[in-house]
Amino acid sequence: MEKNSSAFDRRAFLKKMLAAGIVSGAASSTLVRRVMAMGEGGQLLEGFRKVKGTVAVNGSPAQVGSIVFPGDVITTGSASLGVFVIGKDAFLVRENSRIELAGEKAGQGLGATKLVKTIKVAAGKVLSVFGSGGKRIETITAIAGTRGTGMYLESDPEVTYVCLCYGGIELDAKSFPGERMVFDTKHHEQPYYILGAGSKRAFLKAPMMNHTDEELTMLEALVGRKPPFGGGDGGPSGAYS
Repeated sequence: MEKNSSAFDRRAFLKKMLAAGIVSGAASSTLVRRVMAMGEGGQLLEGFRKVKGTVAVNGSPAQVGSIVFPGDVITTGSASLGVFVIGKDAFLVRENSRIELAGEKAGQGLGATKLVKTIKVAAGKVLSVFGSGGKRIETITAIAGTRGTGMYLESDPEVTYVCLCYGGIELDAKSFPGERMVFDTKHHEQPYYILGAGSKRAFLKAPMMNHTDEELTMLEALVGRKPPFGGGDGGPSGAYS
């Protein structure tokens, strides 16, 4: 009974997101059918689920349904946003961002098996939810190792903002060799700025900002999961528009 209830809750939430336009585009009717048909732990459509403004994969314009592979580079322009699924991971990439995905794939096209192992965020703002297995996330000032995690980060040349929304992390500051933080979170407890060269310290406590529980719940639903905090009713900061 509990398993069926969880599946129903997720379907209801996805229908709400579709109605609100958060998950939209030419594939919406197909997505609705997949959501209603899937069971607990099911897998939804891969590729881009939302494209707003200027979004590109390897320099070519992305559209709803465009598939993403390990080795691809995703960029967004001003006033732009992209939401996509690759394997068991889902991403929301905000404006003026550039991320590079590295990992493994077996096969071609829709049936290919994809595993992202490394995400390089050269610039911009990215909210991610990951399936099982470790990930390496790299920015200009920081390196993070995570496992089974929800994470939001903002990458600038002199500072990285990281909120480990839930999960575990090993966080290193590139400009401060040997400086490392290792911790677990359940619900946004320990956001940090990771500072670059010229700063007197490696880490500085930060507020939770610019992302929401609703966004995390939406991303987890796209890969057939629910966040561990059982969210979906907003969050303390940062509306999704």
